Amino acid sequence: MQELLRSHGREHLAIYSLATLANFFLSVPQYIAVNTALELAVIPKGTTASLIAQYGSSTGLLLDFLRSGLIFQGVMAVLVIGLAGAATSRRGWRWQYPLTGVFVSTYLAYHLGGKFLNALGWIGVLGTSGVNVSDVYGDLFWFGLGTTICYLLVVLVLRRSYGKLKEERITLTVSA
Repeated sequence: MQELLRSHGREHLAIYSLATLANFFLSVPQYIAVNTALELAVIPKGTTASLIAQYGSSTGLLLDFLRSGLIFQGVMAVLVIGLAGAATSRRGWRWQYPLTGVFVSTYLAYHLGGKFLNALGWIGVLGTSGVNVSDVYGDLFWFGLGTTICYLLVVLVLRRSYGKLKEERITLTVSA
């Protein structure tokens, strides 16, 4: 069983790393858009506004992005640990692992989609304020493309990991 864990550790680490990279790729244009909006004295809402009021615009914005990044990392860590747990399950692994993989990919898609829409919203605010947003749109396009590639790689690694797990389990069953 430990051999099974070791063989899938790389895949699970790859899933976590690719999700982190995808989140970072969308954080960059979002940070640029929000920072530009703050320079124009556009006041954000929610926890971002309270952090900016408490720590100033640059430090508050950085703390807001770190806080949201750490929350994302924590949720992804729990999901990937659940995926590893489903891989080690003796019974029900055939439905537990794919279901947990669906949870991982769904959460990642939901989070990244929300982050993309948030960045688009900030770019819209900049556009209505009279700022030339072509550079920010360009950044969002290229970083969004990187995010999409990372997401697709996560799905492919999940699929490959399930295929390897299935093959190993069949081999263990036949040899036993």
